[in-house]
Amino acid sequence: MEAFDGVRCRAEAVEAFLGALLRGAGASPESAAAAARALTDASARAVDTHGIRLAPHYLRGLAGGRINPAPRVRVERRAAAVLHVDGDDGLGHLASYRAIEAGMEVARESGLAAVAVGRSTHHGATGCYTLAAARQGFAALGMTNADAIVAPHDGVKPFLGTNPISFAVPAAGGQPLLLDMATSSIPLNRVLLRRDTGAPLPPEVALDAAGAMTVDPFAAAALMPLGGAGFGYKGAGLAVMIDILCSAFTGMLHGAMLPSFTAADVAVPARLGHFFIVFAPGAFQPEDGFAERMRAFLEDLRGQPARPGQRVLAPGDPEWAAFAERSAHGVPIDAATWACLGEFGQRFGCALPEVVGRTGPAC
Repeated sequence: MEAFDGVRCRAEAVEAFLGALLRGAGASPESAAAAARALTDASARAVDTHGIRLAPHYLRGLAGGRINPAPRVRVERRAAAVLHVDGDDGLGHLASYRAIEAGMEVARESGLAAVAVGRSTHHGATGCYTLAAARQGFAALGMTNADAIVAPHDGVKPFLGTNPISFAVPAAGGQPLLLDMATSSIPLNRVLLRRDTGAPLPPEVALDAAGAMTVDPFAAAALMPLGGAGFGYKGAGLAVMIDILCSAFTGMLHGAMLPSFTAADVAVPARLGHFFIVFAPGAFQPEDGFAERMRAFLEDLRGQPARPGQRVLAPGDPEWAAFAERSAHGVPIDAATWACLGEFGQRFGCALPEVVGRTGPAC
C-alpha cells in the first residue's frame, strides 16, 4: 500500500470521468467502459500502481497509434475447452473481460476453460479479470507477459517482464480470495509511482545500469525477480512459465522482444499475450461442499498463530480492507496523476470528478 499526497474522489465519479476521457481520445464506448472499470476497480482495492494513474499511459497510446481505439475483438473456440481471443491491438482490458466472459460460458459446459489472448495491450491489474469470474461463482487463474524490465536470477540486465499472476476463488459469506502479484520483487509501476511521489524504493528490489543495487527510482534500470538476490530463481522461474503461456501459447513474442512500456514512441503495437483458466467449482465438487471447504480453509488460515502485533491474512485481505475504507471515504489519486488528468480533461472537455477529501502520508 502506497502513501502519497493527493485527493479523494468517489469511485463511480472517477469511473465515469475516465470513460469520458477515453472516449474523448477516440476509444469506442465498450473499450472505454472496460478500461475505466478495470482502472477504478484496481484503485478501489488500493492497487494504485495499476489503477487510475495508468489512464494517461492509455490516452497516449491511443493518440500515438499503439492502441487500436475501436478493435474487433474475436473469440474462437479451438477445442472443447480451449479458446483464443484476438484483441485486435485494442485496450487489453476489453480483450481480458471478453476472455473471462467466454471462458465462463465454456466452463459452464465443460467444467473449465483455457483462454489464450493474443494481439492485446497492457491490461492493468490482472486481478480485475479473475475477480470478475469469482464474483460470478467461478474460480480463475490469470496472467500476462510484459516487456523486459526484470533481470533473470543472477543476471544484471532486463530479460523478463514483471509477468503478474492472479488467482481468485469465490468464498461464501465474504469477499473472494484474491491473489494478484507480480513475479518481480516490485512492479514497474511502483517505480514510476515512487518517481512521482519522491519516495525511495525498498532495498534490494532494483538494479542500476551498472548492475548494482539501488533505492533511487530514477536510477532503476532493472528489477529483481521475486525472492531477491538469494532466492530470485523462484520468481524468475514463475516469470518464465508465464512468459511461455502468454507468448508460445498465444502466438505472441516473448517479453524480451516486446516494445517498451515506458518508451516515448508509442506507435508500435504492443502485441502482448494473456492467459486465463476458468474453473466451474461445481464440476469438481458439489457446490455446497466446495463452499464449505473454502469457508473452513479461510477460517483456519486466518486463525493461525501470528508474530506479536500481527495477524495472519488470506490473499486479498489487505485489499478488501482498503476497499471498505475507500468505499466510505473516496479513492485516493496522487497529486501528479491528478494534475495530468486535469490537463487531459481540459483537452477533451471533461470536468474532473468532485473532490471529497484529501490524502497524504499521515492520512
